[in-house]
Amino acid sequence: MRGQTEVLRVRKQNVVVDLALAGVSPRRMELFLPEQPTSEDRRAQVLHLVEKGLTFLPARDSASGSWEIINRNAVLWIRISMEDLGALGEDADELFEFRQKVRVDLMSGAPLDGELLYSAQEQETRVTDYMNFEGRFFRLWREDDVYLVNKSFVLRVIEN
Repeated sequence: MRGQTEVLRVRKQNVVVDLALAGVSPRRMELFLPEQPTSEDRRAQVLHLVEKGLTFLPARDSASGSWEIINRNAVLWIRISMEDLGALGEDADELFEFRQKVRVDLMSGAPLDGELLYSAQEQETRVTDYMNFEGRFFRLWREDDVYLVNKSFVLRVIEN
């Protein structure tokens, strides 16, 4: 029998993102994802983390190196860059049936311009339907970046 209890550690993989909290300027952060063999790309893993993960997320400020615990409910948006992800098994060939350019006005911070890319059943093809899909966050595409935007902070979506 051992005299000491060993600390159990779960291996994590980090992903560098730009993260905006309500009322705070966006910052470069590292989020930590559970390391697990999966066919799911890193963008989808981050989305899963903020949608269904724990309320408080471990993160590290990339500039200062300081550790933080972030309340996912206060996350305004997370920007994930394909450049930052590199060749980490991301599926760049994801296909969507609908594409709509939009401007997203937020309760805090600057508006976001980009495209909504989505697939839907025939009776649910409008942007309104997409925004009302289940989930706390939606994806907004901008060139090689994807923003995960918290619906709770959206004032309006304007179709261009």
